[in-house]
Amino acid sequence: MSKYAIQKKKLYEEVMEQISRLIRSGEYRVGDRLPSLQELSDMFEVGKPTLREALSVLTATGVLEIRHGSGIFVRKLFDDQLYDVAAQLGRVEGEKLLYWLEYRRAIEVEAAGLAAKRRNEFDIRSIEEAQMYLEEDTAKGNIGATWDYEFHEKIALATHNPIFSQAVTTTADILQQFFELSRRQSLAMPSRKEIVTNEHREILDCIKRGQPLEAQRAMLRHIDNVEKKVKLLSGI
Repeated sequence: MSKYAIQKKKLYEEVMEQISRLIRSGEYRVGDRLPSLQELSDMFEVGKPTLREALSVLTATGVLEIRHGSGIFVRKLFDDQLYDVAAQLGRVEGEKLLYWLEYRRAIEVEAAGLAAKRRNEFDIRSIEEAQMYLEEDTAKGNIGATWDYEFHEKIALATHNPIFSQAVTTTADILQQFFELSRRQSLAMPSRKEIVTNEHREILDCIKRGQPLEAQRAMLRHIDNVEKKVKLLSGI
């Protein structure tokens, strides 16, 4: 694609621009609470998934702060340079997959260890259910991205650490894009489906047995193997 080609903005980016205008105009200042999710959805005439994606990117860049039970607050002013960073965070293509893998490695390896220490029967059933649906979905020839994300999300929730839960929640829409793109890449490598299944089962078994170090190692191997696949298919 030519560097001069006009690229169509994604809907969540347009929402980000609208929110930035509200902050720049002074309608909302640092410390102010934004309208509720439903009110914002009505205001911008977009669905909640699109709105959550815009909010998660703005939260990741520090413009907004989501206080659970209290609302969404303006944390700092929004400028053009920050918009460029935010827009880049929202695009999980090419090399950006590797950035998200670095993020996942930092969060999920520790999460696996904590989950092995703190999981209860409900947590185990939730992770098992996500894995079961993932295997059933892929057996039907589907990508299974939603259930892949659910598997990792349930592990984060099993840490019983609200910060881990918040990290997953605030980046949910972008991470789901990551899993969608990553699993589409895997279609080029049919053997990856069986490998991922075995890696997930190993992680789950370590968590069920209450083996923190083994769970961390299993998660690290899984993410490292995803990185190898991304580099191979992207020519990086």
